[in-house]
Amino acid sequence: MKILLSNDDGIDSIGIAALLKELTPLYEVMVSAPATQQSAVSKALTLYNPLRATPHNILGYPNVEAFAVSGTPVDCIRLGLGNLLSSMPDIAISGINVGHNIGTDTLYSGTCAAAQEAAVRGIPAIALSCCSFRPEHIDTAAKIAHTMIQVLKNHPLPFGAYYNVNVPDLPMEQIKGIRQTKLGIVEYENEYIKREDNIGRDYYWAPRLKISNLQDKDTDERWSKEGWVTVTPLTFNNAVTGVSLEELTIDGSV
Repeated sequence: MKILLSNDDGIDSIGIAALLKELTPLYEVMVSAPATQQSAVSKALTLYNPLRATPHNILGYPNVEAFAVSGTPVDCIRLGLGNLLSSMPDIAISGINVGHNIGTDTLYSGTCAAAQEAAVRGIPAIALSCCSFRPEHIDTAAKIAHTMIQVLKNHPLPFGAYYNVNVPDLPMEQIKGIRQTKLGIVEYENEYIKREDNIGRDYYWAPRLKISNLQDKDTDERWSKEGWVTVTPLTFNNAVTGVSLEELTIDGSV
């Protein structure tokens, strides 16, 4: 089996290193990943600048076919499948992301975007994240990759869908199990953090303080915090059901 790895943290991230350590003994692994940090770029494409792809020797894995791409995670998948890789993968894994990708955060995630891009190109895909920005047990998430590869084989998803997986930053023996769950709503403060540079000009940082409190609900956020690996099948086709516009006229009246 051939597995394509990508991410949004960059090709030299600890997440890709952990997956290579775990997967290369069993699978043929290829890498097409951003040359630099690309978190929260969602499905962005590079259209007005040239892309560059450099063969990359990942430390400890000289025989792994790997490319560092100067663009976004979606660029990496598209360029990898269309131009760079010597053969097509059977599965794509985006990750291991440093930090969770839960709830509505998935809308901004480059990790999830890369998995979705693979899925809409016919490659079964997994977005895999470790629920810590300073992980101590990223090897646990790497081991869960084996489980999810089997899940994907035994429970294939329809075209364009992928599995979004979040793994608590715990030793494997402390993981309570795996739960299929739905996305929660993740909210942050609206006001950006305003600061002033050394010549008096204002600049802003995106707010990071969460104001959501959904721990009493059946969501990925709750269960991951309680020590469960959460699995949520996601798809590009988010059409709303139950809305009928059959009688709508051109001016919007009915």
